[in-house]
Amino acid sequence: MTAGMRQLRWARDLIREKTAGKQRLAIGWDGMPVVRMDPDCRVGLYFVLLRNQKNGLYDCRARGYIRTCGGYHPSAGMQDLTGECSAIAALVGQIERADIHVTQEDVQRFCEELEEELHGP
Repeated sequence: MTAGMRQLRWARDLIREKTAGKQRLAIGWDGMPVVRMDPDCRVGLYFVLLRNQKNGLYDCRARGYIRTCGGYHPSAGMQDLTGECSAIAALVGQIERADIHVTQEDVQRFCEELEEELHGP
């Protein structure tokens, strides 16, 4: 197994672990990894593999975003939202620090694994 595959699997497992399975990597409409999340998630993780035109590798980018924009909440609701924001911020930081760069072959193999997880072999 290549270092790139280990990094992609690590990121997949980390996302599941840190979100208690509410957010997970899957295959998107374009055949690339995308984060699927439960409807009750108010803070989301954006994860993408972008081809670097200079070296041909795929660079991993992770960002967080708030899915809910409005509404009034009591203090407990605001604390819950703050907790979700903090958890996603920490997750984004871990993925950023990992500095993931993988080959096209690693991306293809990883996407095949994600597809098998969804549909079976």
